[in-house]
Amino acid sequence: MFELNHLLWLLISTFVITFHILINIKYKPSFKANLTALFIVAVISEITKILINMESLVGDTFDTSGTYLNYESLPFHLCAMQIFFITALMFFVKNESTKSKILGFMVPTMLMGAALALFIPTNGTDFTDAQVYQYFIFHSYLIAFAVYLLYSKNVVITFKVMFRNIAYLLGLGVICIYINGMFSFAATNFMFISRPPMENLPFLNLNQGWHMYFAKLLIILMVLMVSFHLPFALYYRRNQK
Repeated sequence: MFELNHLLWLLISTFVITFHILINIKYKPSFKANLTALFIVAVISEITKILINMESLVGDTFDTSGTYLNYESLPFHLCAMQIFFITALMFFVKNESTKSKILGFMVPTMLMGAALALFIPTNGTDFTDAQVYQYFIFHSYLIAFAVYLLYSKNVVITFKVMFRNIAYLLGLGVICIYINGMFSFAATNFMFISRPPMENLPFLNLNQGWHMYFAKLLIILMVLMVSFHLPFALYYRRNQK
């Protein structure tokens, strides 16, 4: 973390986010245009992951052999899950209330989840690795889209939204516990529930066992969620009064 390559990638990510914001300020593209651009980035990101992470399995017979996507590349990390929300908004969700709830959940999870991903690069920082490009550009664009949603006021954050988002996040965490259990033979770590994202992290580690690690993970998530929502919710309540 924070070696030269990592710092360079953080600089590139900052440029991508800033460029997206400036484009929106100057040309004011519509929500649909912004969503379409994000959808294209997400699709390219997933295609890149698939092309890179297909692995051959050689079994005892023809019927037990084949080429499969690496389990860790399945889109069940919080940031990767955004592709499901993006696709739903692009093609399926028409109800404004449902759309508002999805966008309200996307903003904090994209902004904080992607920011943490940039600072903790689980895919490395090697400039010769195509997946590193996918990793940093995709997460940078998630942050940029979340910032756009905030300053364009497509999302209004209230205390109700905060509690709802916390409930959604905990629900996804429970689902990922089961998914990690299903793929335990491949040691998957979706939403970093099974183990920390990297070794030797100062607070988020297994030094005191998994249960303490999981408790720390929950504490961090709750602190981040409340810290993000609270200023917006208080501002909204003050304006309403």
